[in-house]
Amino acid sequence: MLKNIAGTTIKIKFKDEMIELPKNAKKQINIFWKQSKESNPSLFNGELICVSEYKESNDLIEITCKRTSYAHHLYDERVGLPKEYGCHNLVVGCLLETSDNYYVIGEMTSNTSVPNYLQIPGGNVDNTDIKEGRVDILNALIRECREEVNINLQDKNMVDSFGIKYISLPNEKSNAYLIIAKGNLKKTKNEMLEYYKEYLKYLKDNNLEVEFSNIHFINKNKALEELNNLKNPKRNYLEDLLEIDSK
Repeated sequence: MLKNIAGTTIKIKFKDEMIELPKNAKKQINIFWKQSKESNPSLFNGELICVSEYKESNDLIEITCKRTSYAHHLYDERVGLPKEYGCHNLVVGCLLETSDNYYVIGEMTSNTSVPNYLQIPGGNVDNTDIKEGRVDILNALIRECREEVNINLQDKNMVDSFGIKYISLPNEKSNAYLIIAKGNLKKTKNEMLEYYKEYLKYLKDNNLEVEFSNIHFINKNKALEELNNLKNPKRNYLEDLLEIDSK
């Protein structure tokens, strides 16, 4: 379920402890991870920030997070675990819109866990976003946009405005808590395309990680039609997000 939370206060507390799992679940996760790694050697089983508690009332959202592993997340996402042992990872994303009203949508590279999927710039919250027992969600948003499309959300020469606007809650299709910002660029579609091409070349020339092999532009006035014309697999939230934002 995706909804507008503009103006809502979000407080995210971090407990520096691991999610506890029973032995049988750990065994199944390890077997699944080994199989996944064999089919995609580029996968990395790092630590993941996982939501252990979520409360919402009036204009306040309170979230508590703990640590877990990426293997736990992947197993729960692909196979499934009982609710009490599930992995609800905390994810951020930013819906970027050009000055001439096109949404910027990234296409994941073929060596990721979701090859060729379409999504907005974003990713999991990580340790660099944790400060004094709290998760700095704005830091996560700024970091992800800078890494993936080289857009500095704090640079007024690049971005006219940005702020947290939506949240997507876990459902039968997704285990994640996804906090989404909206960023209005000062670049046109063509300017953004050329800018990203230069950034992509820079990443490749310096053997740096490339997350988006390509970016697509969706006309805001024809958002669902143009999104559905793209044959790539799509993140579960994407259609709902574009439908809500384009109205």
